[in-house]
Amino acid sequence: MISRFNFAKPGIYLCFLLLPLLYTDLFAQQARNDTDRRSRANVQTGTQLTLPAGDGTFYFIDPIGINLLSERLVSRDAIDITTYRLGPGDMLSISVTGGMNGTFRGIVVNPQGMVTIPNVGSVEVDNLLVMDAREKIGALISSSFRDTETVVSIEVPRYIKVHVTGDVTFPGIHYVPAQSRVDMLLAIALTEQPAEEDKQMIPALDRETVLSGPLATRNIKIQREDEVLTSDLVAYILGGEKDANPILRSGDVVRISQKPTFTPQVSVSGSVNSQFIAEYSDKDTIERLLHMAGGFAFDADESDLFVYRYSFDGIQKIQVEDYNAFQLQPNDRIVVGFDEERRFSQMARVSGEVTLPGIFPIKEGVTTVKDLLEMAGGLTERAQTNSARLIRSRPWSNINELKRTSDQLLEGFEYLDLENSIGNNNVFIDLNNEEQLASVKLFNNDILSIPRTQRSIYVFGQVMNSGYYNFDELISAYDYIGMAGGYALAADPSRVFVIKAGTQAWKRPGETSIEPGDIVFVDREPLESLALVRQEQFHRREIRNRNIQLIFSGLATITSVITAYVAIRRR
Repeated sequence: MISRFNFAKPGIYLCFLLLPLLYTDLFAQQARNDTDRRSRANVQTGTQLTLPAGDGTFYFIDPIGINLLSERLVSRDAIDITTYRLGPGDMLSISVTGGMNGTFRGIVVNPQGMVTIPNVGSVEVDNLLVMDAREKIGALISSSFRDTETVVSIEVPRYIKVHVTGDVTFPGIHYVPAQSRVDMLLAIALTEQPAEEDKQMIPALDRETVLSGPLATRNIKIQREDEVLTSDLVAYILGGEKDANPILRSGDVVRISQKPTFTPQVSVSGSVNSQFIAEYSDKDTIERLLHMAGGFAFDADESDLFVYRYSFDGIQKIQVEDYNAFQLQPNDRIVVGFDEERRFSQMARVSGEVTLPGIFPIKEGVTTVKDLLEMAGGLTERAQTNSARLIRSRPWSNINELKRTSDQLLEGFEYLDLENSIGNNNVFIDLNNEEQLASVKLFNNDILSIPRTQRSIYVFGQVMNSGYYNFDELISAYDYIGMAGGYALAADPSRVFVIKAGTQAWKRPGETSIEPGDIVFVDREPLESLALVRQEQFHRREIRNRNIQLIFSGLATITSVITAYVAIRRR
């Protein structure tokens, strides 16, 4: 048997020339069995696959080790090689560079704690740190290949046996990767084991499970030989405290119990980044719980921190000044106040005919429309000053009372005037009224809309030609109706309205002057009156027809009498 790689002998070269054929045949067989994962893992069982190159490079795969790899769940965490100690079952990868270049993969630490490197030898690595094992393995390889450097890495960690007791779904013995922590074990003990073909990765616990689940995740006991450790998964998941989620060792007994019915609690709320409520722990401090809550929020007032505490006299409100000196008790509630100036980024929007339309900061109930216009750079020359609106962000709460009927004409347009007067989410602003501009206060998300001037009047309703007509301040509403072709057939000349451009108020022509943007509306004759007129016209026509019939009947009677009289006289 060859004790080391010797690439100088011709017989060895002949063997290596035949190896590619074996390599091709093996992978052809692997392709034929592609549907069976276990069969794929066993194709190379017992075969040493060594592919040398002309420069002395080799690549070795231990198929038995690779087969073991396929049978294991994959740990979701990286191995910390500074603390990890090797043991039976660890799978290693060994890379060699220098005088000889190559890789050994799938090398498993055997039950005696030793690794066997093909054509090199064996070395004991049990309970060694990864760096120490690297030195021992490197020394062994250097005895066979001079001027080489060796790198040892863990491909798959070994499995350790851990006992789980208590109120979990799957108590008993569980096998987890070495360096697994308590949260990994709990996730496995609460989750049904995956089918063989679905084994991929150990699941992870989520925030909801540790906070609101039925288990006491802040008081998990770990019996390790003669000592008892405690795990607090809430502190680990919320606060990132690794010490609260210790690394398990083979033989540990982990006990997880249900929460008592009246388990003490503690909560953090108010102006923090992540409010929560959890079981109380005697290790809790205000500083620790604030850290678990993600710290103070942007709008927090750090000087305004209170603890609400139950007592026989009622609920106490305790202001906390020194976080370190304050002693928490079960069922304490920590509340962080907020800075109102920071909490509300109040703003108002200006759109339309201003120099700088946009969104501007305001102080709610203090900033005025005048202040907002100044921030927006003032009005442009095209602004229609009589049509500006301030749209409030809060519509009228009783808007359902203003639902219109299906027949608007029957309700009358006085109803529309009433609707306009009580709708407080739409405020008319007269930009020419300095007193109003300085008195109207703004609220968060208000919108000031300033339209472009319209040198026209819109005429519609019961007119012959509805449409826009050029504004002329010297003519009246009735003149615009004339420009629109006069009244239509169903028009009611007594019901002519001027709808103001700004307020949308309905005015009679005699109550207001015509301004740019106004609307002239001609209403139709009310349906009830029209029906009565039609009925009266029909009744009159019927009476007239009856009178005509009576007249003709009388004439016919007189004619008959005269004819009879003449006939008698002739005899």
